Parts: sequence; structure tokens; C-alpha cells
Amino acid sequence: MKLQNPFSVRQEQEIPAEFLDLISDILSNPEFLTLDSYSHHPGASRLVHSMNVSYLAWKMAKRRGYDERAAARIGLLHDFCPYDFEDRTPTGEHQAFYHPKAAAWYSREYFHISEEEESAILTHMFPIGPLPRNRLAWIITLADKQASILEVCGVTVVPRYGISLT
Repeated sequence: MKLQNPFSVRQEQEIPAEFLDLISDILSNPEFLTLDSYSHHPGASRLVHSMNVSYLAWKMAKRRGYDERAAARIGLLHDFCPYDFEDRTPTGEHQAFYHPKAAAWYSREYFHISEEEESAILTHMFPIGPLPRNRLAWIITLADKQASILEVCGVTVVPRYGISLT
């Protein structure tokens, strides 16, 4: 008797239009697109990482009937820090503690996020940062960890050719 593999791994060849429609304004923002010039994890720029988190958060929210628009957008914005993480922070804090505050500030300035969305950005570094306090915050936190692990292992979440950076 042949055992069936309980794991199904498949790479989608295109990014779903319904997902891209939720984040198209962010992906057309020149300041946001500078994230592609900053390394994040081995083989992934900060923009690629943010796309991966956004897509995974969108899929989680969609599957559970939660706010998929907020999940996609805040997943994309959670690391919106257009500066090199190797640079010293203005406050002297470690980057792990400083960058969520910077990302929340940039996201408020450029995209006018809600308090719930800001909270999700500020708490996405749990467990080394603050405890997530709402459903969206937990989704972003989990999607960030999942994307990070996959990126370090060299697994593509969102095909890069699906995004136009020009």
C-alpha cells in the first residue's frame, strides 16, 4: 500500500489579481519601492520579504474569513523602513526594536493606516517585541515568521516575476 504525502507543495505561477488589487497603490509608491535595494534575508530584499509576508497574511486572513485587505496591506508595510538596517538607529536601539516604530511612522505618513493596523506593525517582532493585541497583529506576526523561515531556506513564496518594479 502506497502512503500518500500529507504535504502539498506547489508554486503558483502568477500572483492572483485579487491580491494585487489590494496592494497596487503601495506597489506604485516610489519611496516604498526603494525597499528592493535593501537586503533582508539571504536571497531576499526587504521588498521581496514584504511581498512574501503580505501574500501569506492575505492567504491566512482569506482562509479564515478575516479582513484580507488589511492583512495584505499591513503585511506589505510591516517593514516599510527605507534605510539600511546595518546603519545605527537614531535612538541607539537595536534594529529589532527600532524598525517596527519606523515602519509604523512611514506607513502612517504615506498610507494613513488605522490604529489596529499600526498596532500590527508595532508588534510584529513578538516574541522579542510587544505581545500582539488583535487578530491582524497575530496574522502579521505569524506570516512574518513563516516568510522569514522560508526565505532563509531558499523557498520562493511569491514569484518575483509577478511584480513589476519599473
